[in-house]
Amino acid sequence: SNFNLSSSSDKFLTNAPAIQYANLEDYGTLAFLAPNDNLSYIKLIYKNSSNVQIGTENVNRLGANGAYNGTYSSRIYQQLMYFGCFPANLQNWSTTFNALVSAGTIQGGSIVVQAFSNSQAISKEYTININCANLKGYESIRLCWLNQWGVWDYYTFIQKSVRSISTKGSTYEQLAGSWNEAVYRVDSYKGGKKAFRVNATEKITINSDFVSENENDMFEELINSPEVYILEGYQTDGSFSALNQYVKPVRLTTSSF
Repeated sequence: SNFNLSSSSDKFLTNAPAIQYANLEDYGTLAFLAPNDNLSYIKLIYKNSSNVQIGTENVNRLGANGAYNGTYSSRIYQQLMYFGCFPANLQNWSTTFNALVSAGTIQGGSIVVQAFSNSQAISKEYTININCANLKGYESIRLCWLNQWGVWDYYTFIQKSVRSISTKGSTYEQLAGSWNEAVYRVDSYKGGKKAFRVNATEKITINSDFVSENENDMFEELINSPEVYILEGYQTDGSFSALNQYVKPVRLTTSSF
């Protein structure tokens, strides 16, 4: 696969399918390489639930938009970019998207993302379908993990989740009275085995809806990833909010796929 962003068949840095799914409150990024400085802008097309275009905007490659736009091809950190284009990211900065949210026209619709050099497409199209609200009231859980290219992939599990808590600790034998006086004093409320330390572990079993074989590679990378997090939903915090308000590190216990 070509990640050089020079034709409409080139890819972003992900093995996720070109059609992804997210809730309206979900954050996420698409990562890509831009070593040739030929990236002009990212085009966003918004569609409603009938697949009709209801809005569009271009996000230019500018320092003011969080991108590096100079020519230093030897510095990889200036050529590896992340674009926050999932629904919660857009709610944090896009007036066009927020107007569609307020009007209720984007729910059940989609976001189409593609890179351009002037008027020429230099990446394939990626579509983010916005999930309709779950009428059963299940709590969605969104995972974020490091993929094989060293950037982040995401998936929202929208079906029933089960949380369980197990505890493990140590105990000690408490004296039934006090020797710290002239004579021994019996304290009837003391004595016996007491808890010294208790550690609790929370385990969450999460379920997806039915998935297609196109998502096999993505789930395989999830199983093999050394870094997995639960990603919290949309928040209206300030620019300097602590990172742990958004991500919660977890350890994946599923070992086969």
